[in-house]
Amino acid sequence: MLCEKCQQNEACVHLTDIVNNTKREYRLCKECAKVHGVSIQAQLQKFKNISLPAFFAPSTESSGIEQAAITVESCPRCKMSYSLFRKEGKFGCSHDYTVFRSTLDDLLDKIHASTQHRGRTPSRFRGQDSNQSKLDQLREELTRAVKGEQYEKAAAIRDQMRLMGSK
Repeated sequence: MLCEKCQQNEACVHLTDIVNNTKREYRLCKECAKVHGVSIQAQLQKFKNISLPAFFAPSTESSGIEQAAITVESCPRCKMSYSLFRKEGKFGCSHDYTVFRSTLDDLLDKIHASTQHRGRTPSRFRGQDSNQSKLDQLREELTRAVKGEQYEKAAAIRDQMRLMGSK
């Protein structure tokens, strides 16, 4: 597809503009896009007052997460630093999860509002977590029963949890 402006080069920049519920699509080549100021940086300059979440934008001051990461400078196995992980978005080896655990807990809590997985589990792992998930479910039922003043039901749930090995 050719550029809509110059009609010579191949269009590689696709821009969608929505104004007053009217959608307009532009297809430009790199040169025309650059001339007309179509870039992420140019668009962000238009909206300087919009603040991005702290975990997307670089911080000028050290946060608690970064302070904790400073104590563990890098992974002894792959030499990955926490700052490099934040920059690239992926770890160098599986050991990094253990090395940066405290900072990861803070980061995951900040992003997902939880440090525990609450979603679906692949079928090959369901048997491993089934006991823990059953205990979590029983704890929730116990809380609901106590709040609803259903003490006989709460006692039965408590006994079931004791049989499963919960305290």
